[in-house]
Amino acid sequence: MFGFDRIKRVGKIVQVLSKYGFDELLSRSNIDRVIPDSVLSWNTYTKTLFEQDFNVRVRLAIEELGPTFIKLGQLLSNRPDIIPDELRLELEKLQDTIPAEKLQVEKLLEEAFKIDVYAHFSYIDPEPIAAASIAQVYRASLIDGTPVILKIKRPGIREVIRADISFIKDLIQFLEKKYEIIQKMNLYAIVSSFESSLMQELSFTNEANNIEKFRKNFQGNPNIYVPKIYRTYCSDGILCMEFIDGVKINDLDSLEKMGLYPKSIVQNGLDLYLEQVLVHGFFHADPHPGNMFVNAKGQIVFLDFGSMGLMIPYDRKLIEGMVINFLMNDAPGLIRNIKKLAVVHHIENERQLTRDVFEIFYLIEQNSLKDINIAVMLDKLNTVLQQNYILMPDFVYLLLRGVSILEGTGRQLDANLNIPNSIRPFAKKIAKERLSAEHLKEEIIEKAKLLKDIVSEVPTDLLSILDKVKNDKLLLKHKIVDFESLLLNLYRLGNKFLLSILAMTFGVGASILAHGRVGYLLWGMPILSWLGFLVSFVISTILLINVLKSK
Repeated sequence: MFGFDRIKRVGKIVQVLSKYGFDELLSRSNIDRVIPDSVLSWNTYTKTLFEQDFNVRVRLAIEELGPTFIKLGQLLSNRPDIIPDELRLELEKLQDTIPAEKLQVEKLLEEAFKIDVYAHFSYIDPEPIAAASIAQVYRASLIDGTPVILKIKRPGIREVIRADISFIKDLIQFLEKKYEIIQKMNLYAIVSSFESSLMQELSFTNEANNIEKFRKNFQGNPNIYVPKIYRTYCSDGILCMEFIDGVKINDLDSLEKMGLYPKSIVQNGLDLYLEQVLVHGFFHADPHPGNMFVNAKGQIVFLDFGSMGLMIPYDRKLIEGMVINFLMNDAPGLIRNIKKLAVVHHIENERQLTRDVFEIFYLIEQNSLKDINIAVMLDKLNTVLQQNYILMPDFVYLLLRGVSILEGTGRQLDANLNIPNSIRPFAKKIAKERLSAEHLKEEIIEKAKLLKDIVSEVPTDLLSILDKVKNDKLLLKHKIVDFESLLLNLYRLGNKFLLSILAMTFGVGASILAHGRVGYLLWGMPILSWLGFLVSFVISTILLINVLKSK
């Protein structure tokens, strides 16, 4: 989106922000106190304006601004380290559902794949079964009668999102220059990461790849079913996949009618999610009930693979270790792994952090299984992270949110569900595998390879350094941390030094004048000498006080 279209979009953003900001100014100006009750009762909008909470209006503004802001709001609702609780809870209500747009599906298919639509499809429903901000979903049948789903991206949505993100980045950069607290929140990095994730979600080619990778990871597992992809009818803006006939995972009545046991479904869902995280390092980022179905065979079906959490092997091993530390009440081990995983951490008091972690363990031990709420426990963990300035990678927050959603869904099916107790068997299995002879052998081989690489590179690096020294090309770079504080200390030191010189000068001058007996005398000594000694005494006293204060 360039030129006039982009300016128009930015104008729309400013208009909506101004609208809700103006409403906020009105409500906080206490102007409602001077408006007669008769006017408020007659003007419904004005009355509603003063009754609505600020956080509610923030959510309404975001929903009006469209897909980019809705997605960003949903992301921020998972970040209690950034957003106040009241606003975060309101952002959790954000709905990514908007009125359906009239799309010519047949024409879009013809243009994308250069085909005669009715030579490939026997039926396409003109009305979407779901409409979100990025895409609309349609029922269809292939020419052989196979039922499929067509996910069609809304025209022009990529350009709108690019313009929105550009505006958000410019706004954050402006605010970072004005407010130090905005700089500390690291918002620009969060939005940049969000941009990358959203661009991937916009690509249905990427989503098709995610589905196939997910399918490969669970190949042969009888407890899960992954929809097929029909690559012939897939592009960056169109996704064609197998239609799944099933019920939502939290539809208790339907599950019982199908002869399925809810407790088994819950345990199966948890095991599958743990396998995604601890075994594959590739997990569903939004496992809410709308994205998890159960088919007639009792298999769990995950839907919507646009947003996935991805971990490199190193991160996966750390998460694996943290789960084991957590279940074994190993606070020091958990803290070590947290520090290894954290992007940034400034732990000022590690003993207090250890106590906080033990408090979480105590919270679990002192409650009965049915009373343990994983959401409360995760909130406590987030508070601990905030207090110790620990910033975790993005996938950690996705993972915490995923576990919290699963726990909420699970409790609908099993009121006595206890996540820690439910994941213990799987964690023990992982721990056993880590201590197996085969795994230890792999670890030793991996470390040996790393050591071999380091040893082989050291001579080359040393020769490079010696060559630079020989040719006088070795440069040493240094950086002074907290330079402004250093300058301030030097400035203060200079002032003290100057005062010392002045005190000495006045003292010596007064002594010289005393011996010369110049001018009027007071008690046998010139008045100027008295003044010199007095000034020297005052300056010396000030210096002594400053020295004592600064210890």
